[in-house]
Amino acid sequence: MPSTEEQILSLIGSIVAYGGGSAAIAYLLFQYLGRSWIESKFAEKLELLRHTQALELQRLRVEIDAMLSGAIKIQDKEFEVLPEAWIRLDEAYGRLASLVSPIQEYPDLDRLGSEKLEEFLDKSKLHESDKAELRQSSQKTKIYQKTIFWYRCSDVRSAIIDFHNYVERNSIFMPPELKWQFEKASSELWSAMVSKEVGHDYQDWKMQDEGWDKIKKEIEPLRKNIQEAIYVRLQTHGKKISS
Repeated sequence: MPSTEEQILSLIGSIVAYGGGSAAIAYLLFQYLGRSWIESKFAEKLELLRHTQALELQRLRVEIDAMLSGAIKIQDKEFEVLPEAWIRLDEAYGRLASLVSPIQEYPDLDRLGSEKLEEFLDKSKLHESDKAELRQSSQKTKIYQKTIFWYRCSDVRSAIIDFHNYVERNSIFMPPELKWQFEKASSELWSAMVSKEVGHDYQDWKMQDEGWDKIKKEIEPLRKNIQEAIYVRLQTHGKKISS
């Protein structure tokens, strides 16, 4: 027995053979197939369209969810990175400011007895060779000032490098402007430290003072700008989350 499709094709062929146009074909199809068949086919097409739209909506939901998830993760990382970078900047700044400050205080080791001197040396970070030199020197305070300076320089250098490396490793999580400010702060800190080191080595007081001037005129204002920018950034994120 011929299928429905074969019957339809046969019917259309007969209509065309007798000179029937598209209107005639449509009318006879409607009469032959009936309204329910046509509505059934329309419903099938509509269901297919709905299914396609549902799949597209689902794809868009997945894509949007992935984007939001990524944005939240980046924001969470920014919340972690910015305060930590600030802590490391503050640590490097504090150590450097203490090193280059024109006001320095040192213990008067020449007035200490041997027992007190040993107590002091036990608590100090000096290497044993430096401790031995101090014990033997008749100018213990002067030797201590000269020696401890380089220990302090080493601490400052380590703090600046630590800050610089942290910024470089995590700069992708920083807003461009803050990234630039952190990098500039790192460069200025290093420059001020070098001025102090070289000036101290050559007893050039003008060069040593340049380190302090850089602290007051360039690094301190930059540090305050960074602090304010971080505060605004974190507060803005906090408002977005709460809303």
